[in-house]
Amino acid sequence: MSTPTTPSTIGTADPAPAPAAKKHHGLLNKAQLAEISYTNTIYGVANSDPAILAQISDADIITPAFMTTLGNDLQTIGQYTGGTTVATVEGTLKTSAEDIARNALLGKIHYIQSKAKLKYVANHGVLPEYGVGTNLDASRATLETAADSIGNKLKTDTLPKITAQHAADLKATADAYKKTKVDQKDQQGDAITLRVQLAAMVDSLAVRRRQLQHAADGEYPWTDPANAGMRKKFDLPSDRPLNP
Repeated sequence: MSTPTTPSTIGTADPAPAPAAKKHHGLLNKAQLAEISYTNTIYGVANSDPAILAQISDADIITPAFMTTLGNDLQTIGQYTGGTTVATVEGTLKTSAEDIARNALLGKIHYIQSKAKLKYVANHGVLPEYGVGTNLDASRATLETAADSIGNKLKTDTLPKITAQHAADLKATADAYKKTKVDQKDQQGDAITLRVQLAAMVDSLAVRRRQLQHAADGEYPWTDPANAGMRKKFDLPSDRPLNP
């Protein structure tokens, strides 16, 4: 009786290749991530010592509100980088763009409200016109209405440290919030919206980072050798002023 022949493997198909790993589109590119890191560093230097902050501060631009807003914006954008070199679109982003715009608007409103409370500490009857006492978290309509009311109030009223620029920024931020959509049709569309908003925020961070450096450049001039260490901390040239 013959021995059964073992089936040959010659001519069999090669195993199917493993599927390629799914690639995620970055919300931020390398240059934007580098700018966020750079701004974090300069902000950290400015905020690390009360004496340094007091030296570079002024009454018009580098104010406590400037530093608070910059810190908040760095924290907000940080949730989309996770401290890594690549920010990715993961999971559902249906409300991310709206959240960024909403938080920005709340920040503008709260700052103006703080100045209204300062001025009208003995006349609380005016405060509701600034949305004080209103639950801004109640609904989108409530927040939008409060922003519009505050904007109208600022047309006829003055508050400490609140300038026409604050009113313009409030309107721009409110308009940006109104443009966000609660229900995105799909994740891709929302990711595009979020990517555009994050790019705009990075641009804003870069401007404010530069303002901090220019403030330090003036207060710690390169002509004084004693300022060499501080200029290095702010990444300023050691032998010339910082270019515009």
